Order: sequence, then C-alpha cells, then structure tokens
Amino acid sequence: MDNPRDFRGARLLNAPSGVLPYYLTLELAAVMLPVILPGRVVTGQDWVWFVALLAAAVTQAELSVQVERMRRFFSNNPHVNMTSVWLFAGALLLPLSIACALAALTYAHLWLRIWRAVPSVRLYRAVCSAATAALSVIAAQSALSLPLGPVSVVAGGVTYMLVNLVLVVIGFRLHHPSRTFVSLTGSFAEHLLEATTLCLGGITAVLLIEHPIMILLVLLPVVLLPRGDLSRQLHMTSGYDAKTGVLTAGEWQRRTSAELARASQACGVLMIDVDFFKRINDTHGHLAGDAVLRAIASTISDEVRKGDLVGRFGGEEFVVLLPMTSHDHSLSVAERIRRAVTLLEVTHSGTVMQGISVSIGVAVRADSGVSLDDVLAAADQAMYRAKKQGRNKVCAAVRAPGARDPSRGSVAMLPP
Repeated sequence: MDNPRDFRGARLLNAPSGVLPYYLTLELAAVMLPVILPGRVVTGQDWVWFVALLAAAVTQAELSVQVERMRRFFSNNPHVNMTSVWLFAGALLLPLSIACALAALTYAHLWLRIWRAVPSVRLYRAVCSAATAALSVIAAQSALSLPLGPVSVVAGGVTYMLVNLVLVVIGFRLHHPSRTFVSLTGSFAEHLLEATTLCLGGITAVLLIEHPIMILLVLLPVVLLPRGDLSRQLHMTSGYDAKTGVLTAGEWQRRTSAELARASQACGVLMIDVDFFKRINDTHGHLAGDAVLRAIASTISDEVRKGDLVGRFGGEEFVVLLPMTSHDHSLSVAERIRRAVTLLEVTHSGTVMQGISVSIGVAVRADSGVSLDDVLAAADQAMYRAKKQGRNKVCAAVRAPGARDPSRGSVAMLPP
C-alpha cells in the first residue's frame, strides 16, 4: 500500500502538525536502519537477482503507466500498487542493504514515469512512500529470520503487509484527523489484492532461484491485476460522490426506490442541511468547506446502520434512508446525528473548525402507496422549518392526510 493522494494545493509545510516530524522520522529510519542492522555480504548472485527484480519492476510499471495513473487518481484510501511483488521477492532473496535500495529505485521510477503526472501526488509523499516500503522490507526480513521453517515466509509476508498498512494509515490520519482509523484501512478487496501481490512475490523468489527466465510469466498477471482493480474502482466511484464518499443523489434515489418498492414496513427519510455552510466557505475557503462536508458525511455514516443509505443530495445537503424504521426511531437517529456533528473538530491546513451544526427534517413513509418524492418533499419542508426555528434542530414532518400515526401531527424540536 502507498501513501494516499493529497489536494493539488497542499504543501508539506502547511500540513497539520505532526505530519512533518512523522515523515522525517520514517525517512531517517529508512536510511539509517539498513546501515545499522547487520546483514550478509552482497555476492555476485545477489546483484544478478537485484538487476532482474529492478528490470521486472520497471517493465511492469512501463506497461501499466496509464492504468496506474488512473488508479492513483481515483484512490481515496491507502493505495495498493504492484511493487510489493518485486520488493517482497527482494526481501526474501537479497541482503538488507540492496533490498532497501531496490525499494528506493523502484519508487524513484514510479515518481518519474507515473505519479509526477498525477496532479494530486506530491514529491514528498512519494519519498515517504519509498521510506515506508523500505521499512516494510526491513520488518519482513526480521520476521523471515525467525526459526519457523517454511512458516517464516508467511510470517514475513504478513509482517510486510501489516507494517506497511499501519505506517500509511498513521500518515493519512495525521493529514485527515477527522477521519476514523477504520475508514482508512481499506476494503477487503484491497487487502486481498495486497495479499495476492505478496504471494506473487514469493513465487517470483522461487522462480529466480530455480528458473530465472520464468519470472517473465509473472509479468502478465502483475500487469493485468491493476486493470481489474481499476475496473472495480470505476464501478465503485460511479455511484459515489467524489468529495464525500457517500452515494450520489441519483444512485441514492435509485437504491431507495428499489428499497421502498419491496418494503412492507415503515421507512424513515432524513434530510440534512449544513448550517451556515456559505460562511464556512467564505471564511476558510472552499477546500476547508470540502473537508467539513467529508467529516459530516463520515459522521452520518458512522451513526447509522450498515444497511441504511446515505447520499449527498446536492451542495451541503445530505439524505438518509432508514429501512424498517419507525417514526420515533427515525427521530432518535436524527438527533444522534445532530449531536455527533456538533462535537466535530475539523482540521484543514492547520485551522481547526468547530461549532459545526446541521438542521434535520424527518419524514416516515408508513404507507406503501406514498411515493419517494412525497416523502422527500415532506422531509425537506421539515428541514426548512428547523432552519427557521433557529437551526441545529430536528423537526418531524407534519402529518399528511390519511396518515395513521397521529404523533406526526406535531413538530418535534429536540433540545440542543
């Protein structure tokens, strides 16, 4: 995995506190540990393996330039690249010093040929990625030295994967304090891809020892794997809002319509609007506003169930479907979201934004004959009523004609 993308205008010196010391510590450790730690003498055979692995890494990158640029551009979480195939093979075969040199040269080539052309990738992030890879190689070799027989190879792969993930997630979290660690660890598919690259690395090491020319056969799957992952990313991002990571309005409506069509019980809909969002943009800038939107989207998602649908309805508005949820429970969820948002502290470029709030309108579709548009309109009206009553409130929709729940005839204004 790799350090994640950053915004085009970001600079290391303007990053949140802790980022610069962390990066410098990683880079210093990556330079000093190969010198300090004991390692065997480099032989002629080691240099042959080194050149073969470096040539394979360069060839694979050259054959995947456009695909890797697109994957990097679409990556919002720690990014899995294919270099683990060659670096883990190096960890298995090479002395520590040139195994780390392989990581440095591989990442230098990635920067020059791929990442430099991606607007969101900065040189200092690429340098830190190389340092992280070198430290992962060092950790893997430490695990390989354990007296576990063949199991030590598995231990080395697991150690490589875990150390890489932890170091990258810490860096990402320092850049984006409002995001939770869980949201940064990546999906199951990404972890499976990372494990696959390590397995291919083990196979590559065996082939280099027994049949060196056969590593050409490893190139094809390594070149094809990123294409499959890019297809997955494109499929995932097509229905998700790029700024916040929640569903787009169209995708939310499509999924909600399907859910309501098969629902036999009440479903709640929450319309959520960020209070004084224009003031945030005018005071702190649009990038800060985007950071606030991401933090609120993450908070909403954390406060609802896994099967609930969270979408960005436009601008600073979010919408939530709560399947099989009663009126009272919908109000409770809305209040929980409102309270959680008020506790947010969003950091952007060294500025901490507090006092964020939302106004929420709640409507419940208790009758299967009521359309989604009607429920949305009711929730929207309730949300505007919350705005008029002072903001940072939850209001329920006024009871519609023929509705069976008399409690919906009043406005619920919950205490701040």
